[in-house]
Order: sequence, then structure tokens, then C-alpha cells
Amino acid sequence: MERIDLSTWARRPHYEFFRGFERPFFDVATRIDLTPLVELTRRSTLRLFPSLLHSVCVAANATDALRLRLDDEGVVRVAQVTPSFTVMSDRGTFNYATAPFTDDLARFSRELGEHADRSRNLPELFLGDDHRLDLVYITSMPWLDFQSISHAFSGQPLDSAPRIAWGKVVEVEPGRHEATFQLTVHHALADGRDAAIFFEQLNTRIQALADHPG
Repeated sequence: MERIDLSTWARRPHYEFFRGFERPFFDVATRIDLTPLVELTRRSTLRLFPSLLHSVCVAANATDALRLRLDDEGVVRVAQVTPSFTVMSDRGTFNYATAPFTDDLARFSRELGEHADRSRNLPELFLGDDHRLDLVYITSMPWLDFQSISHAFSGQPLDSAPRIAWGKVVEVEPGRHEATFQLTVHHALADGRDAAIFFEQLNTRIQALADHPG
């Protein structure tokens, strides 16, 4: 973890302006072409959700602003993000799980499944990793092709973890699949250009999966 020197940081005026807002987060949603990723899951044993989540983490790690966090002393940059995601239980409710990120898609998918299984049917919500600064909060709604969503916020003044959500993957024409993705970020740490960089990185990563061996 690296501390940002606020005295030389170009975003310091924006940080000082936005950090005290009642709701300092902003949202950007867009459609992403998922065709190469869907085709990858069809020709391999890889599953859709882990593959999508891996691409999202690759893009987040490649976007500097999405690795910035607030703490008691100012701003830090984490080395890489860790996804905190939801899993459905047998009771029809959800729980939280986290899984370490690794560049290896197959290993990431396997370990994500193991962490999800450990959290799935816990009697209480798993909140043991909430103190971590490297988290990105992940929401997947595979039942609904939404255009945008809103999130619940705790109101904690140092809450600065990005939220990334996506909806149902739909076949918009024969052989072409899309979904809406929404990024929610703290305006003291990021702006519209950073959101655009994230979505560019996500699109680049997904299109590159056309050449993934599976």
C-alpha cells in the first residue's frame, strides 16, 4: 500500500472539495459487448460469473483511480483490488464473500468457488473483511437487464470502495451478447475520465478473450 502525498497530488483540490459531501459517489453505466467471453465459456469449462468478475478485476487494477482509498490520514493506493461479491444461499437469501485476485483465470475461478461455498450458507452475514481497504464491492443481477441501479450506503465518512454492478447477459442479435455495467466511485478520488478508462480497460480485456485458450 502506498500513501499519496497530498501536497503534490494534482487531485488535492477535488479531494478536499468532494470528501465532505453527504453523498460523494457518482455513477456511470454503459453497455459492454460480452460476446468473446460468452463464447469462451461455451468452448471451455469456465463459468460466466467468475470469468466476468476476473475481467472486471483486471480492468479495475489497470485503472489507477479505482485503487485509491480514503483512510484516517488521507489517501492511499492499494497494490491490487480484492472483490467482495454476493452469493445466493439455499434459503433464497444472499451472503457476502471475498476471494483473492490472481492473473490466472482458471485459478481465480476455482478459488472464487471455494470462497463462495464457505460463505453461502453461513447463518449470519459474513462481514469479516469489511475493514479491508482493497475491496471493490460487486453486484450481479442475472435476472434483470437493467439500465442503472442504486446502492445502499452505510454513511461511514471513509467509505470509498468502488461499486461495480452488472445485469443480465442478453443476446441482442444472433451470436452477439451484451450486458449493462455500472461503476460507482468516490468523486474525491475519481472523475468521469477515470470511469471511461475503466470501461475501456474492461472492453479491451473482454475482447482479448477471443484468443484465450480456455
